[in-house]
Amino acid sequence: MQASDALPRRAALSQAAGLAAASWFAATTGVHAKGSNQGPPVGTTETTDTGLQYTVLTQGKGPKPKVGDLVAIRFSASFNGKEFDNTFKTANSYYYRVGSENVIAGLDQAVRKMHVGDKWQLKIPPSLAFGDKGIKSSPGKPKIPGGAEIEYTVFLETFPGAEEEILDVNGEQE
Repeated sequence: MQASDALPRRAALSQAAGLAAASWFAATTGVHAKGSNQGPPVGTTETTDTGLQYTVLTQGKGPKPKVGDLVAIRFSASFNGKEFDNTFKTANSYYYRVGSENVIAGLDQAVRKMHVGDKWQLKIPPSLAFGDKGIKSSPGKPKIPGGAEIEYTVFLETFPGAEEEILDVNGEQE
């Protein structure tokens, strides 16, 4: 071994030791570094100030989307135990821009809190769903009365920029 090889190896060992210590700390305390790409643990149930309730079914490790990001989600929606929409059964994900008002407010609020890979069970109050008016029936979809609480299961698949760069995966630098 040459003297010039020792410094990079020491730096690599030091970095590895630091990562191992941080991983151990996070695993034993449940505290993650700021900017962590990990959401709440599986089984966590929380209710937001707006009344949206969510339970974490699967914990993702990817980034969180921001307003304006185009996201790919899968979801099933039901009212009183009767399913009225399910993209888990379709070939393609449902795509929409976060914050665009193309989905009900409660679903959008949940997606903003999720990390790529998260799967959550939602209970969405009427104020964040179809309000006091509800929605009329349409082919294959039931009428949902005003004041209805809607249940969703939602999975945040991905959004552009959430994937690892091919150079990062291969360990190469730009």
